[in-house]
Amino acid sequence: MNFKLKLSYLLVFFIILANTLFAQEILIDSKLQKDTITLGEQVELKIQAKTPKNVQALFPDFKDTLKKNVEIIYNFDVQTTENENYNLYNKRLFITSFDTGNYVIPPIYVGLIKEHDTIFSFTDELNLYVKPYILLDTIPIDTIYASVNGFVVRGHDGFKKEIEKAIPDSIKRKFTTDTLEMAKQYVKEQYFQLFSSKVTQSTTMYDQDQIQKIAEAPEHSLFLVDKSGILSEYVVPGSMDTIFVHEYDQVQAGQPLYTVFRIKDINEDLYDTPFNMAEFLYVLKKFFTKYWWIIIIALLLAAGLIYYFLFYKKDKKPAIFRAKPKEPAHLTALRELEKIRKEKIWAKGLIKEFHVQVTDVIRNYIEDRFGINAKEMTTTEILSSFSGTDYLDNENIQKLKQMLELADTVKFAKYQPLQNENDLSLNNAVGIVESTKEEIVDDQTLKHVEAELEVSENIKSDMEKNEKRDE
Repeated sequence: MNFKLKLSYLLVFFIILANTLFAQEILIDSKLQKDTITLGEQVELKIQAKTPKNVQALFPDFKDTLKKNVEIIYNFDVQTTENENYNLYNKRLFITSFDTGNYVIPPIYVGLIKEHDTIFSFTDELNLYVKPYILLDTIPIDTIYASVNGFVVRGHDGFKKEIEKAIPDSIKRKFTTDTLEMAKQYVKEQYFQLFSSKVTQSTTMYDQDQIQKIAEAPEHSLFLVDKSGILSEYVVPGSMDTIFVHEYDQVQAGQPLYTVFRIKDINEDLYDTPFNMAEFLYVLKKFFTKYWWIIIIALLLAAGLIYYFLFYKKDKKPAIFRAKPKEPAHLTALRELEKIRKEKIWAKGLIKEFHVQVTDVIRNYIEDRFGINAKEMTTTEILSSFSGTDYLDNENIQKLKQMLELADTVKFAKYQPLQNENDLSLNNAVGIVESTKEEIVDDQTLKHVEAELEVSENIKSDMEKNEKRDE
């Protein structure tokens, strides 16, 4: 074996090892209970996040729909499991669709909060196929019962799915066929060791040959085992909904394992026909029937615009009026901060709301005063935006950092600050505004920036009538 080949093997080993260690630290995954349903049938979507103890996972606020034509029927609360090494978050949704077709469920983001920063991780895309309908017998054909006492273990199809996920396309493109096969074999051995350890721990079965047989069996295979080895093997047909047991469950002889139904699909070739004029007219009629009110509103708006531009606006001469200039940013900020000070909502237990109000005032002030889009930035991004500028000196940057980081801790980590910390945040906010406020010499400065705007004669007439009525 030459040196270059050895180096390639070593590089593959370390790349796979790095990916494995990272996956063990933070894992974001989503899974559909099944990827094919019929019209109106409900299916479970499970989103799972596994994080270290110092990382908190936040899930999006799901509305009524996951995407167009995919509706959320029920939204379960997040279930959190904690142990000594990591936190496990489970989010469940029941979804359905009343339109046939293949739907791609887009990646779902999960916020990961560590200390004062938030990053986002995304799940993989999922495919959901909605069939027109199926014929299903209402009476089951047969229910299969356990023939012996034992533990349930399912086939894992040689860990093909796990291998594909562990070695992404970005890695595959870098190596030859032989090197890639070696990498796949290495990953497979690692997954087999984990599976073998789990089987032995759960069932006390030690026979490696029989464990290897189960691992290589198709995913629809089901085995009953105990410490002596494989006791019975079953082939589970049909939908996963018919399964009554989970992997590593202990069952007794006579306990139901799964039920077989007779399922017959409609010939889907009947739906694969060219789109003709009759279908177009049917779809058009259906659209007009369902959305007639939108069409009427659109026609009225179009008629109004045509009338306005052709008749109403014609020969209307513009008039001039002066608009008052916008109030300086520091005056607005100081007034809002004084209002917060007088309301004293922290004394009513509204600590989170207090810090949100203070930081919102400062974010608005930074945007109006310095042109930095602070309302859309994280704490780290705001502080970084002042790097290399002379907008804030070091003292004010430290004040801003204290105020924003304390607010993040209160909002995301549910920290309860002391009274002097609340006072310090408010005082720092006032200090930042006072020390960076815009200098205004006199009122003449404001008068020079008054804007001239053109308005139509009828608006001017209405304004004059209102002034006379007020007098």
